[in-house]
Amino acid sequence: MPVRLRGASRDAAALSTACAYVGPLSRYANPFTAGVRSPLGPPMDDTEAVDLFAATLRGPVGRHYAARFARALHGLDLMCTCALDAPCHADVLLRLANESGGGTALRTTDLLEGPR
Repeated sequence: MPVRLRGASRDAAALSTACAYVGPLSRYANPFTAGVRSPLGPPMDDTEAVDLFAATLRGPVGRHYAARFARALHGLDLMCTCALDAPCHADVLLRLANESGGGTALRTTDLLEGPR
């Protein structure tokens, strides 16, 4: 099973095609950032930013992106700049890409519940 790694985009590139960088400035980056004011109130913490990312991928437009991300990231280790002991959207992407039910339709409601 692929894993989440910590590093920068140059680190992922050095690891070959078996690793994809999903951190800031990548096409897979989490648009919701911890420490930034949430749409409904005070600044988000790491968990809230990851949960909002997961919820967005469950939405009507997000499901399209979720399916594309799952196809593109299937079987790859994912690298982000987040600490490995902190919640990270890469955990959501890992589950999305690698637990799609063995070829059946993506179950985004089951897969995108945030970090385990």
